[in-house]
Amino acid sequence: MRDEDEVPSLKKVRKATAKSIATIGNKDHRLIENHSPEKARDVIEFIAMGGRIRDAVNKFEIDPKTIRRIHSDHRDVIGLFREYNAGEAFLLKQRTQALMHKKLDMMEDDEEQVKKTNLRDIAQAASMMGESYQNAIGEGANKAVTINVGPTFEDVQRHLAELRAKIKLEKNVTEPPIELT
Repeated sequence: MRDEDEVPSLKKVRKATAKSIATIGNKDHRLIENHSPEKARDVIEFIAMGGRIRDAVNKFEIDPKTIRRIHSDHRDVIGLFREYNAGEAFLLKQRTQALMHKKLDMMEDDEEQVKKTNLRDIAQAASMMGESYQNAIGEGANKAVTINVGPTFEDVQRHLAELRAKIKLEKNVTEPPIELT
């Protein structure tokens, strides 16, 4: 097989994809891999790039069962695509960091250049490259857990209604409370 530390090249990934499509397509003449291999390749690449099955159904106008079958039948090739994408994202991140270091080294001696350069732009580029790499290896924002620590709008409204009712009972007020909108 191949060395586990070796990152596949795009040529190897495309060759493996074509072989996988041909192999699956030869099993049954009714499969999309047989009558439309380009479309099958596009679906595989879409899924490998993190596309959702529902989005693939809409984009390629293919039955969800077919998309799921393609995903299942070609999972090894999809894994190769993801390895390739992660490797490329990592290299791009490394190059961006190297350029940032070079630029920062150049700026150290030139106060005027430091004043002209917005470090937020540099930091934003580094952040984008990091996010791209995280997404490529499957640990991006779609895997993050968001925790809401504050009350919802409905919670606040319910609490205000309870307070109004309590005040009304305590004061025995017969007029309606003022509505906050």
